[in-house]
Amino acid sequence: MDAVDAADPIASRVRCGVVRALRVALVAAALGALGACASFNTVRVHVATPQPAPTALAGARVQLQADPADAASPDAAALQRAVVDAMTRAGLHPVLGETAPYSARYSYGVYLDFEASFPSAWPPPGPPVVLPDGRVIYRGWPIWGPRWVWPPPWYERALRVEIRRLDTGAVVWSSGAVLGSFDERLAPVAAILADAAFSGFPQASGKRVLRVQLP
Repeated sequence: MDAVDAADPIASRVRCGVVRALRVALVAAALGALGACASFNTVRVHVATPQPAPTALAGARVQLQADPADAASPDAAALQRAVVDAMTRAGLHPVLGETAPYSARYSYGVYLDFEASFPSAWPPPGPPVVLPDGRVIYRGWPIWGPRWVWPPPWYERALRVEIRRLDTGAVVWSSGAVLGSFDERLAPVAAILADAAFSGFPQASGKRVLRVQLP
């Protein structure tokens, strides 16, 4: 304690309290930053499965077919592998070029979400904020420039799977998964969408939201 503190113990206590408060604030900020980093790669995948799979489908051999657009895609092998792996993890036995009692057809797609591109319907964390000095802050990052600019468009990457009886052609099970993002590439999230579509197979049904960690 210096001479000033000895002469004024109340001032000393106040100063010590301020220092402790600053330390607590710094620690809280650091923990908040760590929490934000931990959730930065977590995304929400919307899944819709109209009804549970019939008992006979569990563990069945299923002939796998790709939508023509997926078969012609440069990422065709990655898209097919994602569905094959997801079906295998779900307990099914996908086969390629062989006959089976059931046939599964999958279709990936990327769609521009026009509604989310307008200021009245911005995806989280909301619309950009214009600061008094003219800078624009969007998603916590500044957008530099002499005038207001639009951020990248918002896309929905989706997968749809239908399984039919090969003898009758009747649909016995279907499921779809959708992931919103500013990224329009399919290959990096093909496995995430496939696993989400087959999540809870064969009992799961209805609409649900899954929180998934990006690789």
